[in-house]
Amino acid sequence: MDYNEYVESLLIPIEDIALATNNFADDNLLKRGTYYDVHKGKLLHSGDLINIVARKCKEFSFLFNELVLLKDLKHKNIVSIYKLAAGEDDRFIINKYEANESLHKHLGSPTLTWMHRLLICAGVAHALSYLHYDAAENHYFIHGNIKSSKILLDHNWEPKLHGFAFAVEVRKHHLHLTSKYNGSLHYMDPAFEDTRGLNHKSDIFSFGVVLFEVLFGREAYIQDDDNWYFARMARAHYEERELDNLIDPDLQKQMNVQSLNMFAEIAYCCIKEKRSQRPDMNTIRTRLERALELQRKHEQTTLVAVEGTTSNHLKGKSLDHLRLRLSDIELATGYFSETYCIGSGGYGMVYKAKLDHFDGINALEIEGKSKGELHKKYSSVAIKRLYSRVDRQGENGFVAEIRTLSNCKHPNIVPLLGFCDEGRELILVYEYVANGSLDDYLGNMDNVTNLVWAQRLQICLNIAHGLNYLHTHISDKPMIIHRDIKSANILLDDTWMAKIADFGLSKLQCTNQQGTTLITNNVAGTEVYLDPEYVNTGKLKKESDIYSFGVVLFEILFGRLAYDQIYGEKGLPSVARQRYNEGTLKGMVDPKLMEADEIISMLKGGVNQDSIESFLKIAYQCLAETQSGRPTMEVIIKELEEALNFQVSNLFQNVTSLFVN
Repeated sequence: MDYNEYVESLLIPIEDIALATNNFADDNLLKRGTYYDVHKGKLLHSGDLINIVARKCKEFSFLFNELVLLKDLKHKNIVSIYKLAAGEDDRFIINKYEANESLHKHLGSPTLTWMHRLLICAGVAHALSYLHYDAAENHYFIHGNIKSSKILLDHNWEPKLHGFAFAVEVRKHHLHLTSKYNGSLHYMDPAFEDTRGLNHKSDIFSFGVVLFEVLFGREAYIQDDDNWYFARMARAHYEERELDNLIDPDLQKQMNVQSLNMFAEIAYCCIKEKRSQRPDMNTIRTRLERALELQRKHEQTTLVAVEGTTSNHLKGKSLDHLRLRLSDIELATGYFSETYCIGSGGYGMVYKAKLDHFDGINALEIEGKSKGELHKKYSSVAIKRLYSRVDRQGENGFVAEIRTLSNCKHPNIVPLLGFCDEGRELILVYEYVANGSLDDYLGNMDNVTNLVWAQRLQICLNIAHGLNYLHTHISDKPMIIHRDIKSANILLDDTWMAKIADFGLSKLQCTNQQGTTLITNNVAGTEVYLDPEYVNTGKLKKESDIYSFGVVLFEILFGRLAYDQIYGEKGLPSVARQRYNEGTLKGMVDPKLMEADEIISMLKGGVNQDSIESFLKIAYQCLAETQSGRPTMEVIIKELEEALNFQVSNLFQNVTSLFVN
């Protein structure tokens, strides 16, 4: 395909981008930069809404450069152009939105484990190795602007290199001479000042800076006249054997010493001032893969020593009724055909199909019964096929789901209907929940269904009842801490009843265990929903779920997801606490819940003031920064019921008054 055909195949009307971004509304503006303005949006394509990022190019040369270079670059760790749009004055490059955005936003996050960091670095090394050696026969590519903000992370934390505006194609063994360095100065190859040229070793210096950013959990940008302060600081600490002073102690606890030493050594070699002393990308990639392998073996050994293998996890449990044959699942899904795929998550693909399974019977009720005695059912199910991951997180989550859900039976918990662990396959089968996840109904974009206040309150109560069940010891059921309560893990059935899902990070505490606190070295969950006391101390309690639930309560009230740009760097919890204390929180309530006419508002499900006061009070208490300051689930349920009663009673009175008058 030649250049013109390539461009033609990508072009869409600029009106489509205006519609996707709500006419380039400020709410959808991610960044206003020197060369690009960046907007997010939802693009309707072939009947599906696709999350996109649209970059308005202020210089045609940059757009042309990206198009020419990316046309022939095909690699899983390099972002590809999805669509183009052009008007008389405006030109847009459209990429698919990557769920976890850019690496620089997660450098200091405790949820980004050492294993995750190694996987990301190895993925970027593969992309750079491809650019330097494999993308063209007699030429190589210089990216020219490697930095953590140019590394995007998809839903599975797989890295994708982007930002090719300054990239160039150069004959092998040649310099690219230029009078101006266009990349970010804190990542700039110091040899450029003497040579006024770039080569593949320039990318390697920049990548070395990124490696130390990943290790130290901080960006290289420092307000200082010395552009290379960060690189010089990293070199000095390595040479003086003082890296420990700059590595987060909680991250260091996760590290295999050999893995750390190998990673630090290769990062140090990358940022040497002389190009001749820096390794090539193939060497860097190989060393990073070795560091990754050492860490993987370390974590496997630790996992086996502490918990045993998958089969050992499930020993002694009566789970035969839940075990499904791989052949039956393959037949039901057309051998995992895209036709049956309804989505993907961080750890696997999800398919909708019809399947024979046992009828949601709790494992605690089947002791002494043979498989043939149990009632079977044929119905629509959701089938999660887990990815095979080097860090074994898929297997850990698989075991956690089975251990947790085989002990649970509650209308507000998504039931596990079966599982399969034949060969390398790890598959979980759940009840199919028709209306998808709660996060689909929150955000800036209009949804087909607008949930009214009474519905939202009922959803909150459903979640609260589900959490109360999890947190309570019942018979032989242990106390369960979910650890990842968020709107994406709340599913809604065809009657809009909420069900808690995704127990891959859950922790169980049996009745014979003392206390209510679990100590864990590996903080897990989703960053903006994480209990701050758990993050700081490693102390995991059921109150940690209550904090996360508080974030969800405010998401439901505001009609926006917790990581919406409107909250800035502070995040939803800090903004909600501040606005509550200032008495200005009502100004953030979802405008779709409000109407100018009070009676019409009530008939449409608008917010009764007593109802919202009760709701705000308990939601605020859930977000207390200390675990001891948060209410119990029993208190939360009582307050939410009161809020719902205010709402329903007032609506009934308004309807009655209409008929009387």
